[in-house]
Amino acid sequence: MKTVSYVTSVIAALTMAMVSAKAATYTGTGNADGGGANGEGISSVVINNDATDITFTINTSAAQSAYVQYFVLMQYVGQGASGSAVLLHSAGALNGWGPSLGISTGENAFAATYNTGATPAFYSGGAWTQGAGVSYSAGGTGFTFNTFTLSLSSLGLSVGSQFYFDVVSSYPNGVGQSAYGSLDSIGGYPAETDNSYKPYLGSNAYDAATDASGTTFGTAASLYTVSSVPEPAVSAFLGLGVLLMIMRRRTLCTRQL
Repeated sequence: MKTVSYVTSVIAALTMAMVSAKAATYTGTGNADGGGANGEGISSVVINNDATDITFTINTSAAQSAYVQYFVLMQYVGQGASGSAVLLHSAGALNGWGPSLGISTGENAFAATYNTGATPAFYSGGAWTQGAGVSYSAGGTGFTFNTFTLSLSSLGLSVGSQFYFDVVSSYPNGVGQSAYGSLDSIGGYPAETDNSYKPYLGSNAYDAATDASGTTFGTAASLYTVSSVPEPAVSAFLGLGVLLMIMRRRTLCTRQL
């Protein structure tokens, strides 16, 4: 009985490990004007997915205020040309609110947070479509992190999809407010097209392109692949099969003795 109990525990652990995709952590600068007192400074971003949903956790260097916003700007690998190049669309695509920011080489999807909510959207057929299936599960105002889960389909994604991304913090008001990217200004990457990591100089919009000419977005350091994970039922059957094989082998060995 002890052997069966032990083997069952091992199989259960293996099954749980198989069902969960491995989380990917991306280190940000954690910097912003004024020390990021409102939570603008993004220290890291953690992404994970299962067969139907994708989860983002944004960690900040200071507690988040009620009015700071975060934008996950996404470009599908090899499909930038099919995305929107209008920088305003990252925030104003659906209802006109938010700062002017985006990806000049083509933005295919974004997720925008506000307080304890989030809105996903993806670009298709020359227009933005708002997605559904959002769960804002932890953190937010007053915390140094927030976690939200979106359906893969709400961002035009599926298992096997790959995308480059940056996470930008800003404010609800329009042009004139600062914006701070977390990933594209680390590792010696060139500045954005207005030669600043903290754009909105005058009336300039924030362009998350990673080189000064605005022709490139994303590097290996900002690439995420939507992992394939087995369905729970499949994992359970696999675990049961292994358990039965071990038990049968132990029975045979006992008989031989």
